[in-house]
Amino acid sequence: MPRRLGAIYCFQRPCKIYSSPVSELLQRLANPSADMEKGDASFVCITPNDRLARSPRFSKPSVGTAKLAYLCNSKGFDTHGGCMSLQTGEWDMTQGLVIDGSRKVVVDVVQLPGDREDGGKVAGMNFPGLFLNQLPTDCFSHDGKFITLTTEWGSVNKVVSISLNDGTISPINFDLLNSEGFSDSASQQLMCLTEDGGAIVTQSEANRPTLLGYIQPLLDVNRQNVSPSRVLANLPPISSSSFSSFKPDLKPGNGYTYRIMSTQPDHGDVKVPVGSVLLLPENAKGKLPLIVVPHGGPHTCMSTMFVPSYGYLCKHGRYAVLHVNFRGSTGFGQAALESLAGNAGWLDVLDVVAATRAVIDAGIADPDRVGICGGSHGGFLAGHCIGQHPDLFKVAAMRNPCTNIASMVTATDIPDWCYVETLGPGNYNFSDFRPPSKEELDVMWDKSPIAYLEHVTAPTLMALGMKDKRVPPSQGIEYYHALRAQSVPTKLLVYEDCDHAIDIVISEADFWINTKKWFDQHL
Repeated sequence: MPRRLGAIYCFQRPCKIYSSPVSELLQRLANPSADMEKGDASFVCITPNDRLARSPRFSKPSVGTAKLAYLCNSKGFDTHGGCMSLQTGEWDMTQGLVIDGSRKVVVDVVQLPGDREDGGKVAGMNFPGLFLNQLPTDCFSHDGKFITLTTEWGSVNKVVSISLNDGTISPINFDLLNSEGFSDSASQQLMCLTEDGGAIVTQSEANRPTLLGYIQPLLDVNRQNVSPSRVLANLPPISSSSFSSFKPDLKPGNGYTYRIMSTQPDHGDVKVPVGSVLLLPENAKGKLPLIVVPHGGPHTCMSTMFVPSYGYLCKHGRYAVLHVNFRGSTGFGQAALESLAGNAGWLDVLDVVAATRAVIDAGIADPDRVGICGGSHGGFLAGHCIGQHPDLFKVAAMRNPCTNIASMVTATDIPDWCYVETLGPGNYNFSDFRPPSKEELDVMWDKSPIAYLEHVTAPTLMALGMKDKRVPPSQGIEYYHALRAQSVPTKLLVYEDCDHAIDIVISEADFWINTKKWFDQHL
């Protein structure tokens, strides 16, 4: 490969699983002074025909064999995330290889929710496929007949059980707040299985910090049954330390509520509803000011999990906050995800607009007080929205946004993103780096927020991590100066020690305080 590309959050990079004996290596490590000339045999690729294969896990061995499970997408994908299949094989403990003829696709890639008849529905959506990056370390049931894991299911993170016999998907239904019921909207996560066949799990909601809990043994799980559970620990939204007596006033479940929404736009070839999560301050009267938040990625998802920064905007700013999972998000089927590639700056923008108008049409939000806030691809969409729809979006706050793909493509650590999202899948050669052509640069410019700059009137807050290699700070600086040249109110926040995430505690706090002040001032 002529150029090493960025790896973090890039789950489409080719990956295979290898087997290698290590007995000689372990002996040398145990006895470094010993004279050992013999080495281990050569490694062997056990997934040679799969473009993406990762996260191998073994069941408990039995009579010289064990079951190997791993995540796989044989075809692969060019987008930075995608749907995975679950595959298994019988592992020969002596030979260190998969037994011929034992490979099996347990759960295949799902193109659209509803393509499979099993699994039931979660928050109104049929099973969309497996969207996860790693299997749990200990994912096999004690009898080796099931695998338990967490997957994105629309706007919810859901723990599911998978039969290795026939691939049946069964959501594990529980609610740590109600031991006899289950929550269809809370985001839940498997931490580990227990010796008695139960599981340690977490649960959080958009208005409730994480609960740590235990669910009883997962026997004959199906979606009609509820797994009894109990809380082990109720974690605060912000942890106090031994150096501070500070006690957060954001009590779990108080201050604001949330709901999952679904919008079916008319545009786009793949007709999958656009999911969103709406936060609403309690006891609010009349139509609310609205902050729209498209997520970054773009091939990620904003679930119903608790995020303190948006709770802060909702409770203390008294804003309605709308997280939009536009088409291209994970958790809604592979076809919906790949429909964004080549359509960035159009399909995702119209999805955000459709979700926003749905909240306005429902009488919840004031159409004259709508702002937008986003980072990375979310900042890209914020720039597009205030440029393409200036009458709808009145204020913006951006973090490390991509504003001009044509000037970013040769400076970022993910040039493949620039090609795939603007030109479509198959337009980036991962083995032969080259600069873009004039024609490609024209398309990249046309699909960038900078192309709509002349229409922007919204006051815009810009925050930049100066060590960002993903979206170089020059992107935000270019846009900031262009806005100033048009006399658009704008402010630049510079964080010298931060990279793409701007997640150093003092910098993150400074950004969100300034963001609230910006919306308070202009919205």
